Amino acid sequence: MNLLDSSFLCLDIGTSGVRGIAHRVRSGRIAKSSMFSVDSFDTIFAIKSVIDELETQIGDHFDNAYITGNLGESLFKISPKTKNWRGEHKITQSDVGGLISQITPPADFYPLHIIPLRYETPNIQKLYTPVGYTDTGLTAIFGAIFYASSGMEKITSLLRAAHIQPISLFDPQFLQNTEHHTKKNAELYIDFGAEYTSVSIWLDNGPIFHQKIPFGGTNITQEISNTLGISFDNAERIKRRVACMMPNEMDRFTPADAEYDFSRADVNGIIIPKMVDICSRIKDACAAPFKHRMPNKIIISGGGAEIDSVSDFVENIFGIPVQNIRKTATVQSLSAYIWGTESAHRNAYIARKTRINNIWNRIKSISKPHHKQRPQFIPIMPSTLCFDMKSPETYSMFRAGNISMIHVDIMDGLYVENIRGSISELKYIRAHTQSHLHVHLMTESPTVWAADAIAAGANTIIVSTNTSGVRAAIHQIHSANRRAGIALNPESSVEILKPVLREIDEVMIMAVTPGAAGQQFDEGCLRKISILAATRKKYGLKYLISVDGGINNETAQKCWAAGADLLVSGSYLAKSPDFPLAVQSLLKHCEK
Repeated sequence: MNLLDSSFLCLDIGTSGVRGIAHRVRSGRIAKSSMFSVDSFDTIFAIKSVIDELETQIGDHFDNAYITGNLGESLFKISPKTKNWRGEHKITQSDVGGLISQITPPADFYPLHIIPLRYETPNIQKLYTPVGYTDTGLTAIFGAIFYASSGMEKITSLLRAAHIQPISLFDPQFLQNTEHHTKKNAELYIDFGAEYTSVSIWLDNGPIFHQKIPFGGTNITQEISNTLGISFDNAERIKRRVACMMPNEMDRFTPADAEYDFSRADVNGIIIPKMVDICSRIKDACAAPFKHRMPNKIIISGGGAEIDSVSDFVENIFGIPVQNIRKTATVQSLSAYIWGTESAHRNAYIARKTRINNIWNRIKSISKPHHKQRPQFIPIMPSTLCFDMKSPETYSMFRAGNISMIHVDIMDGLYVENIRGSISELKYIRAHTQSHLHVHLMTESPTVWAADAIAAGANTIIVSTNTSGVRAAIHQIHSANRRAGIALNPESSVEILKPVLREIDEVMIMAVTPGAAGQQFDEGCLRKISILAATRKKYGLKYLISVDGGINNETAQKCWAAGADLLVSGSYLAKSPDFPLAVQSLLKHCEK
């Protein structure tokens, strides 16, 4: 990889859609990241659409492309190999390579991953690596993942049609394991794909089982189409919208779609038995490895992982805790894996570049000013509740994500039970950033707190409903030439805002009960967003609509669709291993 100035692309190519992540690399560091997806059974169209959009966002053509996804039929084989010498021999990497070369792929299959599961010599067992040891022999056990040549040829032909030449191809669950595996655990990975349901079991040293079951989401869609007499495209659309593994009684009376007279229960009555069948096939396939090692955890992904309550459904069937990493996990794992493999190269490059720069800085006499291009506005606000605002790394991370607005919560312990945030913390944040400070006062006496927030450097001040002096606080904030807004709690109606809608700059919809981070998103807020957006358009009002609480890459898209302008995200951004990429995942994206 060219670490000076290059761009690389990661693609997860599925039967029913393509997800992509792109990175612009400059001087050994990621300068910009973008993520985009297109859901379509026209794979070439989806690939080209994702590439075109990511090139636009990154501002560069891609130098390298790395591919994962549905690569076709696969086989897994555990292969022990042995090499003996007549006397003492110092084992080298070439000796290990010689054992790997003895692995013969089945006819018409290609080895994609060969993973060492165990090394041992006559005198030493369970070696992490045998290189450098001296002994008379070496035994290695490898786990080999093979893919059918026909499937590999199909994926490469699709890439050629989209004018992409891949550097490498990877098995999805190999990538997921590198990113999500917990040490000393046995983990069962299930990828609910459109064409295949992929299953594998991984230990610390590698896989002990790997199989693709030829049954997936398209089979379920076809069954819905045949049973209900509708087109495949409509069946797919309705399946994605109403599928639920834990239906309720009202589903029998709720139409699945405005165009048809069948109910949600009719659709889920087709989906649930098929999902039970898939899980039964998984149990049968895993019967032998389960006897060897029962998994501690199940990790599910793929399009089927987006079905409502599927995690609880799988956990009930297998009796094993489930982690749902969603359908974007594979491409995110590929991105992290590729960047991680360059770590040694990057560290050496950065160290060398730093030495050269230090020398140059000593001898140059004239320094030319460097004008940075103004970054695009990112309508995402990280919540200070979830970050260490005393740490310089936090501000560096915000700059890397092109964050221009920071959301600061202040709680007085009266309006809500907790006491979090303070005017002194707000002053500290203002002293360490030039970003727009968006302050939510979850307090009684809003006029008193607003005056302190103005003095501390707040740019936007959001006061809470059901407190005395709200209108006076709004006038006070405007008198100081700051933006004023009102937060609408989950239990409150939009109607209470009517008297002040013409006076405020922003309405912040609370999608959780105020007072704590990490709560679940309340879907009821979407209707409030839609009503406020429609009211704004109808009467020509100027207020912005922001949403706070439970915002992740899924709920964000629902908020954008409803008409939101700004989003506050705390736990989702704080827990992400790649902050700039997490910010990008919250932005709007399109589907076909």
